[in-house]
Amino acid sequence: MVSWIGRNAALLGAFAAAIVSGDANSSSSHQITSLPGYNDAKPINFDQYAGHIPLPSNGQKMFYWLVESESNPSTDPLVLWLNGGPGCSSLTGFFAELGPFVVQSDLSVKRNPYAWNRKANVVFLDSPAGVGFSQPLLNASDYTDDFTAGRLVEFLKQFLVLYPQYKNRDFYITGESYAGMYIPFLVHKLITDPVENLHLTGFAIGNPFTDTVIDGTFNTLQSCNLLDRSDVYGDVCLLTQVTSLRSSMPQQLTSANPRRRSSAKLVRPLTHRGVIGPCQALYTAQYLQLYAVQRALHVYDMHVNWVSCNPRVTSRYTRTRSALPKYPTILQAGLKALVYSGDADATVPFLGTQRWLTTPNMDNNVSDGLDLSIVSPWQSWVGPDKQLAGYTVRYTNLTFTTVKGAGHMVPATRPLHALYLFECFVYGQVACDSFAYPKDSLEYLSGADISVGFDGGRGEGALIPWAITAVVVVLGSMLGLVFWAKKEPDQVVEYS
Repeated sequence: MVSWIGRNAALLGAFAAAIVSGDANSSSSHQITSLPGYNDAKPINFDQYAGHIPLPSNGQKMFYWLVESESNPSTDPLVLWLNGGPGCSSLTGFFAELGPFVVQSDLSVKRNPYAWNRKANVVFLDSPAGVGFSQPLLNASDYTDDFTAGRLVEFLKQFLVLYPQYKNRDFYITGESYAGMYIPFLVHKLITDPVENLHLTGFAIGNPFTDTVIDGTFNTLQSCNLLDRSDVYGDVCLLTQVTSLRSSMPQQLTSANPRRRSSAKLVRPLTHRGVIGPCQALYTAQYLQLYAVQRALHVYDMHVNWVSCNPRVTSRYTRTRSALPKYPTILQAGLKALVYSGDADATVPFLGTQRWLTTPNMDNNVSDGLDLSIVSPWQSWVGPDKQLAGYTVRYTNLTFTTVKGAGHMVPATRPLHALYLFECFVYGQVACDSFAYPKDSLEYLSGADISVGFDGGRGEGALIPWAITAVVVVLGSMLGLVFWAKKEPDQVVEYS
């Protein structure tokens, strides 16, 4: 059992008993007054609230976690964050991407220096019901993008009743992945049937799943650098062995052959969580399973077997083929609009996203793009660390930005640049350039052994033997993998 739980069992029990007696209909009863396992030198300098908000239409209970701004909570904008899936909890985004806390290996909690609530009030919502702590599991007929958007609108109405201080505050909707469906459906509803006192200002979607056909189209040969001028213009026969060796090594080291099941034999996982750490999802799930934590978050009815993504929701969900029909109305509403993509994302490649933004409308069965006109052409952008952060292009009423080196979850792999991008989107370039940003050269958050520095205090010279050893090991592994690949028989994969 985790050490801090044993030391604080009595305190946590008393805390749980105290909060159960609160009034579930007031925001004060949802306030988190103590976060189990918090162990950081920096005190929590913002108010936070969590719990269920029941929806009048069908009684389903939507779980949210509101973290107020560290700066000016009474005036800073309100931001809604939605993870995708469909069927994935936004608490994954909370703990593994942009929330103020990160769970450690001992299930203690540290601060995230790149949290988006530095200058915004952020609501993380488990949606639809059946995801995370939101209850109950719905019928399959209720798992559609239109129904989900309707319940989101209903939640926002009830949220403003519980938190009237956010009425008429600048309001942004943000999310990633399948939120590329959730958000256009929600924004479209809010435009065509506005919610009273909800001042919708803009939306930002990361690595958005938008169109079933166009999202999956990308230039494989060019993107993966599989075309070489030497192979085209030179004597291919003389380069056969070199080309074969060059192409097979990276394939065995960094990607699984889709015709084989033995991807577990690869030297490293196909994806990594960067500075967040490879085990963050596991730590988050273990932390949110704790009885004391669920009580602190006002999850009272029963102990919930929290999972990051609920496969029962995913399997029941009817996915819309394309969200593009929602965009013409959205882009004429005068909202701030940002679409951003990690340029290393293999789930929703940025080239596919660029394609649906620019593909002309066709009068046939092929998916139509938005055919947006370029207002400001592609240009590089740099982060507050003065490093190249990606590229950006401005279309009519929408900006598209890539984040260099980021994968499908941009704030997890490029937290500093994601924070900078978000704050510049909300406050403008001039304002965000005046903000102070973290200057941690390691940019670690979780999953790393920080007890030892890069060189253990021994100086750069001490790293040379380790570097030579690492090179030898890598080269040996590469040659071994090539040999193994030639002998390993192919096994057919059945795709579901």
